[in-house]
Amino acid sequence: MFPGMFMRKPDKAAALKQLKGHVMMFGAWVVVIRAAPYVLHYFSDHNEELKLDL
Repeated sequence: MFPGMFMRKPDKAAALKQLKGHVMMFGAWVVVIRAAPYVLHYFSDHNEELKLDL
């Protein structure tokens, strides 16, 4: 039917190696996205002081 349907399965060790690589890449992106607001806030010139003039 379809030529790709009966292809040989990849080696289990190779699949685990690729999975570990993808998990590491995903984790790195999560760290970058979570840390970006803190880094941008650190480098911004905006000073958040609350001043009340009465």
